[in-house]
Amino acid sequence: MIIAIIDIYSERKARISKDTNGGFGTVNDYGDGLVARLLKKVKAKSVDWPPLYSVYTTAVLKNQGHTVEFIRGNLNQFKVSSLKSVDLCLVTTSIVCHETEISLIQLLKQNHIPVGVMGSVATVLPNPYLEAGAFVISGEPEFFFKQNPDLEKLKFAQGILTVETESNLDQLEFPAWDVIFKNSRPQYKLLGLGEVFLPILATRGCPYSCYHYCTYPLQQGRKLRARTAQNIVAEMIHWQDTLGVSLFMFRDPVFSVNRRQTVNLCEEILASGRKFKFIIETHLKNMDAELVELLKQAGLVMIKVGIESPDTHLLDGVKRYSLKSEEQLQKIRLLEKQGIAVTCFYMFGLPGETVADCKKTIDYALKINSYGAQFSVFTPYPQTPIFTQYQDKLLTTQYENFTQWHLIFQHDNLSPLQMRQVLNSAYSRYYTRPSWILSKFAKKFFHRKSAN
Repeated sequence: MIIAIIDIYSERKARISKDTNGGFGTVNDYGDGLVARLLKKVKAKSVDWPPLYSVYTTAVLKNQGHTVEFIRGNLNQFKVSSLKSVDLCLVTTSIVCHETEISLIQLLKQNHIPVGVMGSVATVLPNPYLEAGAFVISGEPEFFFKQNPDLEKLKFAQGILTVETESNLDQLEFPAWDVIFKNSRPQYKLLGLGEVFLPILATRGCPYSCYHYCTYPLQQGRKLRARTAQNIVAEMIHWQDTLGVSLFMFRDPVFSVNRRQTVNLCEEILASGRKFKFIIETHLKNMDAELVELLKQAGLVMIKVGIESPDTHLLDGVKRYSLKSEEQLQKIRLLEKQGIAVTCFYMFGLPGETVADCKKTIDYALKINSYGAQFSVFTPYPQTPIFTQYQDKLLTTQYENFTQWHLIFQHDNLSPLQMRQVLNSAYSRYYTRPSWILSKFAKKFFHRKSAN
């Protein structure tokens, strides 16, 4: 069969990612001030990759002998005529392009093209896609196609098709980045890292308590599932040899939940004799001096960590566990001492938060003074436990407004306008300081020097 996987986007000035936020996606619309708009433009030009599950699905289908066309772009540039020979279309889903995806499905159905949808948003919000005429793959699509290799029947499929969760991630083929590279290359050009880049997975699932508002467990589950270190490093070597990739970003919800597995991976990388650079996202509580040193030796160049707020009372309201401020600073300095760039995530608009609280968060971010800081807005997502508290307070009926940088519910203390003003202030205060500018150029010089 000839199968088209369509990764469709709406027209926006900010970068859209369907892979972040547990597959719900984000739109990096940082704010309306000068600095926020500049950062938004830089991010849109520097960082991009398709949802990882879609590239895994491409690999599974290709391995089964099907011809797979991967189509990626904005809806206003999409041409149905390009699908004349296609037997089946599979559309990636998200919350940030939800209405656009519905429009695409309707267009495909008008042209009598069989279409199914996949992804975490299709899993938790199937009805709009069903009503548009698509069948829904509920669960991890790459495993669905491994479990259901006979695709002829999908031409006439209707309703929801479920997937059994698999614990053995090593059975999956490596993602089909060779197919993606034919049209566009994933990119991550921040930190002066301009080399060829790929996202990669070591684990799926997250057992942490922030599932109360986090979207990752909705499809991946709370139970940790891990690839073997040998399988991960084999993939890294494969892409280094075939595509020239030496920079990887681990897209695990929380890298290093299992310390032993993390140590095994670092040791396997070192034993390979290959030189890699990689980026991770984790919880600071998982970092200690011994592990940080080992990660550095294996190639870690950047770590992303969620701080959210220095106010433990606000964090308790969303069941977010965090280290004490003193411990956070200690671990961040430990990472920086090893030459590892740290990006900290902060969140405004938590339940009960005030403008004064937001200013304290900004002040705390300035005190930490990490290489990168991202300020976003608390957003309750459908099917997360916390959503029931907000579904009657929503200020929008359009899912594409759930960008993570707009206040989409009636907050007790903050208005949408105040929230945008807070974002403008945060990005302007953070990124225009001489101390940050000097540290940025020092870090960029360090990485260029280390690469030579």
